[in-house]
Order: sequence, then C-alpha cells, then structure tokens
Amino acid sequence: MRYKFLILPIFFMCYINASELPPYKAKYNFESEEISITGIREFKRSQDEYEISFNASNLLASLFFSSRFTVNNSIVMPKTYDIKITPKFLKRDQSLVFDQKKGLLKSKGQNSWVVKTTESNIVFDPLNVQIMIRIFIKKGLKEFDLNIVEMENGGSKKYTFKTKGYEKCLVGTTEYKCLILERYRKDNERVVKYFLAEELEYMFVKIIDSSPVRTNKLELKEVLSFG
Repeated sequence: MRYKFLILPIFFMCYINASELPPYKAKYNFESEEISITGIREFKRSQDEYEISFNASNLLASLFFSSRFTVNNSIVMPKTYDIKITPKFLKRDQSLVFDQKKGLLKSKGQNSWVVKTTESNIVFDPLNVQIMIRIFIKKGLKEFDLNIVEMENGGSKKYTFKTKGYEKCLVGTTEYKCLILERYRKDNERVVKYFLAEELEYMFVKIIDSSPVRTNKLELKEVLSFG
C-alpha cells in the first residue's frame, strides 16, 4: 500500500522525531560529468531547529547547500534552503524561504518566484526530504509519496518512493547492511536510488541520480562523528 503524505498525521500515532535521528558529521564525495569534489555533510540540532548541510571546495569549484527546518509530530516543517555554487560552469545562487504562516514559498537569487502552499500538501526541499525519508523508513513504510520543490520555476512535483530490498555497502573497510530505496515519477525516465545503512539509523551511504542524459552520485567516504 502506498501512503500519501497528507494522510499521515491522521493515521500514524507512533511518532518518530528528528531528535531520534542521531546528529552526524561525515565526509562525502559528489561526482558528476562536470566535477568530482569531496566535502563535509552535517546533520545537527540547535534547540528546536535542525540543519542538514553539505560544504565542499577544491581548486576548481565550491559547493554549499543548507536546509533549516523544525519537526512536528514526525513531520518535517521546512524553513529555509540555500544553494551557493561556483564557478561559472556550475554557478548557482538561490535561497528559499518557507513562510508557513502565510502559506507562501519564496525564492530569490538566480531564480525568483513566489508560490502558494497548504498545510495538507507540504513541499520539501532536496535536503530535508532526506530526513523525511529516514523517518518514514524507521516507521517501516515500504512505499510513499512526497512533494519536492521545483527550484527553477517554483511549485512542486510528487515523487513515489519504493523500497527494493537490501544490499551490502562498503565504506572503506566497514560493511553496512543497506536498504535500497528508489524515487521515480510516472512517465519519467529519471530514477534516484538511495542506499541507507541500517546500522547508522538509515543514514545515506550513497545516492545515485540517473537519467538518460546524466548521472550524479553522492557517496559516503568516512564517518567523522555519529550520535
């Protein structure tokens, strides 16, 4: 059975908050056709607010992604999402603000737009959706739908997530039991495959984003701190 996000607050009484997902700091490598770069990915909490970020730089480029959010009854409530990428062949500078009180999602920077949102149809950004995924997997869900923001033009698209079994993953010399999760949309050839380590509270070991025209990969290289 597939669960749609908007019915979850009604039917799931066993709450799992982000506080039950341990903070971590880890070294990841991002690889695409244009670049291969290693940086630090971190998930942390400050009072009632959470942040997940990725920061990487080398002689050719720098990447910075940050998502800030709160969690209410196992549901991620987005606040801000920021991207800063250089140099020119990858350049991107964009900030999102999720105004829950006014029901607005605003973007400024490279792409500027404003769209309306509703409490029953929450839109996630590319980073905080990964926290929502981990919460759902810890609940035992096998298939579910989530809405992810469209960064260029605003609005969102609904994606289906479905588990595909387990596979062994190696990080250095450490072996993990990884749950395989696929993200897809009907009539679209793009597929994102997630590898989540059961021993690390379903922390992402690898993400492979594949389409007919390109493939991007984010892969865990070293856990610096956990819990």
